[in-house]
Amino acid sequence: MTLTKKLLAASAMSLCLIGAAPPEPVFNAPADVAAIKAVEDFLATELDIDKVITAYADDAVVLDIYAPGVFKGRKAIYDGFGPQLTRIRSLNSKTPEMTIATNGKFGCAAMQIAFETTLKDGTQFRMNLRQLDALKKIDGKWKVVQQHISLPLDPKTLDAVLDAPIQPRAITWSEKPLASPSVTREKGDAEIRAFMDVGGASQGLDMLMGYYGPTDDLLVYDSLHPTALIGMKEVRDYYASIMGSYKGIKLSMPNFTVDNDGSFGVQIDTQDLTLTMNDGSTRNISLRQSDCMRRLDGKWYSFFEMISYPVDMKTNKGIMEGPGATR
Repeated sequence: MTLTKKLLAASAMSLCLIGAAPPEPVFNAPADVAAIKAVEDFLATELDIDKVITAYADDAVVLDIYAPGVFKGRKAIYDGFGPQLTRIRSLNSKTPEMTIATNGKFGCAAMQIAFETTLKDGTQFRMNLRQLDALKKIDGKWKVVQQHISLPLDPKTLDAVLDAPIQPRAITWSEKPLASPSVTREKGDAEIRAFMDVGGASQGLDMLMGYYGPTDDLLVYDSLHPTALIGMKEVRDYYASIMGSYKGIKLSMPNFTVDNDGSFGVQIDTQDLTLTMNDGSTRNISLRQSDCMRRLDGKWYSFFEMISYPVDMKTNKGIMEGPGATR
């Protein structure tokens, strides 16, 4: 082949590459799953805050169990978790339930962790908490960018349930859990914000369910349900009565953080809701929510979600009434 033909062939190949569709994401590549699991195992066992903080991105956001529990950035996370960890003499943990989803750029881990803790004053207690972490590969290392930790509440008393049952179940992933990136990061962020502004104020069960899925590989931790909800039917059955209890809703989000790569998105927020109940009364509620999302056929859907209320450490009661309980 002459030099001219080689140059023409190279130019043609470059043009093809420029116009080529982005490659299909590799879903749950074993190396990425193992690396994310290693981060989670480290966070569940390490007591040295100077080591713990290295697992978080500089601008990470954490929603902790106890009010107010909103930590933005590594310094706030350090200051929030440091005093908790220094009180602990020893810690044993098991993670019977951990579900990971990743495309190699972003990853999420939804888990329930059983802790047995001894404090330095001799106090011993057990706690089964739930956690939804969003991670991002930054400079070749997986870092936590969003973290939501919660305890379920007893729906009658609003007491935080420390010993909620853990019933580990595996998700059966659909044939194509994720698609190739289809929008820019900037547009994806705007779409997810619109998703939350509209979806967070859903009226009616069908409208709400349109934001989940769209296939059955779906997991939700709701604050007033003791175990994970898995699959569209469980989520629909649980929310049916809740969505039928009010006729109007207004939403504001004092805190909102989002990131995405055009295919895989993560968001974490706090919400102030004003509900107009069926009897005409109004109710103010504040909650916290985080989602791991996928963009399929031009629309974002949540496939991992956690909804929670912060807990008052002195009373062990969930703080539900708002506004402002989660700022």
